[in-house]
Amino acid sequence: MGNINFNDENMNQDDLSIEEHLILVKEKATSREEIIQKLGSTLFENGYVKDTYIQAVLDREIEYPTGLQARLTGVAIPHTDTEHVLKPAVAIATLNNPVIFNGMGMPDTKIKVEIIFMLAIHDPKLVVSTLRKVIFILEDDEALKNMDHAKTKSDIKGIMINHIRSLSEK
Repeated sequence: MGNINFNDENMNQDDLSIEEHLILVKEKATSREEIIQKLGSTLFENGYVKDTYIQAVLDREIEYPTGLQARLTGVAIPHTDTEHVLKPAVAIATLNNPVIFNGMGMPDTKIKVEIIFMLAIHDPKLVVSTLRKVIFILEDDEALKNMDHAKTKSDIKGIMINHIRSLSEK
């Protein structure tokens, strides 16, 4: 089991699950809507989110886009309000070919995204800190390169766990 703690005060309740069954490697998708549907379905089928989650993420993505351009690749961090989440997790996808997301804070900017971190956060108090920790991967060129080249779910999970652990050492 791969749980990453985002709040040292409460080790169990605030762990964000990073599980291999929530990871898609070199997935084929032709649009941001398609990859959001695929990742959201994975979260729903595994009991992490309510049936309202996928539509809520799609709706939020239109109003508050989540595409971010790192030095090496485009990344997106789609998520939605905590009321649609049953238990915390992150679903991750690397894409066979990039899909277009609009830029976070710059909705007119089109970003070719190859890595998606779809967050399911259950506690409103943890949204900002969780987003911050995931966004820090944009500054980790080595982790992004390794993730983009990863061939297995296990590799991606290990890269994420090592990245989050390195943050706690800073």
